[in-house]
Amino acid sequence: MSELSNRQMIVRTVFQIMTVKVLLKICFAKDVIPANFVFGDSLVDAGNNNYIASLSKANFVPNGIDFGGPTGRFTNGRTIVDIIGQELGLPGFTPPYLAPTARGPAVLQGINYASGGGGILNHTGNIFGGRINFDAQLDNFENTRQDIISTIGVSATLELLQSSLFSVTMGSNDFINNYFTPIVSAEEQKLVPPQVFVASMIARFKLQLTRLYSLGARKIIVVNVGPIGCIPYERDLNPTAGTSCASRPNQLAQLFNTELRNLIKELTTSLKGSIFVYADVYRIVDDMIQNYRAYGFDSGSFACCYIAGSFGGLIPCGPSSKVCLDRSKYVFWDPFHPSDAANVIIAKRLLDGDSNDVFPINIRQLANV
Repeated sequence: MSELSNRQMIVRTVFQIMTVKVLLKICFAKDVIPANFVFGDSLVDAGNNNYIASLSKANFVPNGIDFGGPTGRFTNGRTIVDIIGQELGLPGFTPPYLAPTARGPAVLQGINYASGGGGILNHTGNIFGGRINFDAQLDNFENTRQDIISTIGVSATLELLQSSLFSVTMGSNDFINNYFTPIVSAEEQKLVPPQVFVASMIARFKLQLTRLYSLGARKIIVVNVGPIGCIPYERDLNPTAGTSCASRPNQLAQLFNTELRNLIKELTTSLKGSIFVYADVYRIVDDMIQNYRAYGFDSGSFACCYIAGSFGGLIPCGPSSKVCLDRSKYVFWDPFHPSDAANVIIAKRLLDGDSNDVFPINIRQLANV
């Protein structure tokens, strides 16, 4: 037998041993979901955009200042899904799909497909160049699914996926970096009424979520669009609102959320064996912003990482930005994204909240179904 053949056999044997160890850990772990598959935008991107040509990146300081350094996460620390994974006892953080670490037995514990700038509609985020929209994220998941089948077989793969958590955090960019893009979208806003635009999002989302189900997902958390009119970026773009949130972006977000909640009910009824959970992040974040002092924050409107603007929202966070000394006192890390401290509150309410925050059951209950 040649030296190359010996080496290939050793590699194959080591891979098989590692796979068995991962499977045994999954089988004997109590109250731990076997895997966590994450789809979404920059709110949950763990570094996929580091590997593509995109203007939407966060792999530079001061991002990650409380995480040990920049990783591609668009915040000072952890994302919501990072925190939920920790709370549920998952080992480490779910790796980004495009990272070298997202290979081999690691895929059995879940992958993060999220991409900054991504949206439900495929033309969303054009201004950034590269980004991975939801359809492309589903393509990537299909590749992962095939890898898992090749490793443990069809039957075991279906069982694994049916027990795993799937989360989808999509829609914000379809408004912020599509329908409301300054100057670029002015013509579209004249030609396409808000109701028509929202209807196109919902129609596409229905197809995408149904495809996710057809690929084996059963426990699916769908996060609604937050109060985008309250982010520092939108506040600075709409100075006539004064110290209030910009009303029009929030109105469209609420219009979408109403339709999304109806869609979630419809899918749960029509797709046998599915449990779709509606996560009302709009309600949670709005509550945090309106009552920020009660949550221990000093600011519910200003970006901790800022350069210009009355709310620090005009220029994205970067190496030349100023950074607040105590990030835990700010709801917003930068012009668009929550801080680690805000993400902790959001994650814990989604994990253990009542049906006003997360419907029909919370994430901890979903994990144990």
